[in-house]
Amino acid sequence: ALLIFGIARGLLPAGYRDDMAVYVIVLAIGLSDWVQYARTVRGAVLVEKHKDYVAAARIIGRSPAAILWHHILPNLLAPVLVIAAISFALAIVAESTLSYLGVGLPPTQPSLGTLIRIGQGFLFSGEWWILLFPGLVLLALALSVNLVADWLRDALNPKLQ
Repeated sequence: ALLIFGIARGLLPAGYRDDMAVYVIVLAIGLSDWVQYARTVRGAVLVEKHKDYVAAARIIGRSPAAILWHHILPNLLAPVLVIAAISFALAIVAESTLSYLGVGLPPTQPSLGTLIRIGQGFLFSGEWWILLFPGLVLLALALSVNLVADWLRDALNPKLQ
């Protein structure tokens, strides 16, 4: 994500860098994460297309597009939703990490990583709460999104019901 972010920021004119920073970060994190979705979808399609109900639909004359739309895609939805929820938590942490390192959002835009970086300077002066609360919010946010992803995985997995 850092490489894609750096290339995109280098290609943008100087006046647009701060305005387009959010879009560039979303694009960089999204482009660096597409492989996980592709691998999951490919594996699930390879498993689903060899199941008996797909063979039965093929035998009765359903078109390949109808088989894909009505039989295979609904079974791909559950793993893709779970990966999306987990990736959302990872994207939050990645954006905070980039902002903490100073290569993410500009200081004029709010970010938990920027707040943690600013609060780090106040840690030894006795004002520890400036660092603590953004860190706790980041922890709670990532943990809650991961718990939602875990609940979603359990709710959408037919083997657990």
